[in-house]
Formats: sequence, C-alpha cells, structure tokens
Amino acid sequence: MPRVSCIKGLIAAPTVAILMQACAAGGPGGLLTPGSLPSVTSYQEANAVAPQGYQVSSGSSGGDTVRVKATGSASTPNERLLKIALARAAQYGAEEHKKSFKTGEPAYSTHCGQTSVTERGVKRAINPTDYRVVEVDVTYARTADAADPASRPSKETAASLLAELQTETIPPETQAGLVAQLAQACGRTPQ
Repeated sequence: MPRVSCIKGLIAAPTVAILMQACAAGGPGGLLTPGSLPSVTSYQEANAVAPQGYQVSSGSSGGDTVRVKATGSASTPNERLLKIALARAAQYGAEEHKKSFKTGEPAYSTHCGQTSVTERGVKRAINPTDYRVVEVDVTYARTADAADPASRPSKETAASLLAELQTETIPPETQAGLVAQLAQACGRTPQ
C-alpha cells in the first residue's frame, strides 16, 4: 500500500474525515483508505480458517445454556458484533425448538494479531490482523415467559435481527476510526 502524507488543502468532506483520522492516529504514513479497510463482518459461522463470525459452544451450566461468541474485523463495531451474537442465539433457539431465551451481560475483548513471523530463522514484519470479540451466555426455555421482560422470543428475535444485519451499513470514516482505535488498543499505529 502506498504511503500518503498528511496534507493541507481543499479536499472532499469524506476524504478529509478519513485523512484527519489517519493523520491523528498514525501521522504521516498512517493513512487507511476505504479500499484498504478490512471488511465489516457479516452474519456467518466462524471456523479455524475464517475466524470472523459466530460460534456456539456449551455453556458453563450445561443443559439449556450455551455461550455465543462473535468475532469481527477491526472495522466492525461492537454493536454489530452483539447483534450477530444475539441473532445466532435466537436462531439457535428456534432450531432447537426453544420458544424463548435470556442473555447475560455481553463480555467484550480484543485479539491483537502478530506483528512478525520467523521463517527459517529469519524474523520478518507482517501486517497484523486484529479482531473485536463479544461473548454472551444464553439460557433457553421451552415456553415463552411473557411476564419476564428479559425473556425474548427466539423465532421473532432471529428474524428481526437478521433483517437489521442485512440492511445495516457502516460508513467508511467510522470504519477507519474503529481500525485506528483497535490498533491503538493493541499498542501500535495503523499502517
């Protein structure tokens, strides 16, 4: 990626916002252009090769409890990751014929990628891949509990959140800010 210096002058408003964020975050050479941003995470299952997306695992209590984890790119807001986790929790509940579910407080964390690798005894720098992560414990019930305000209907919640995720867009300047924020949290400036 070519390096770009922080410049002064008249530039279109969206470009100015991106330049200002990049210059403030990384100084000259720290520019993140919209084409170089990692893509916003979509609703998909994660795996060892493609860690972005959701994963469902057995909860600590067992039985009708699971833990849903959503891992997203540096340009994915925590709010979207929570929607992904909740959508999967709701969809999983519907698949398992559970009428409703409750969630615990979401736990947010980050995963900072490696900045170098050693190949044949030679250490070389690499562009790190950083991730945002949200985990939430989910408890299911076979019946709907209308008296409990924390209880959500599985099928309806899944449909609503999946529709939101399909139409949601994250502006490029917001994505650039999120990438810079996560890079700073990982102790480096964006490249």
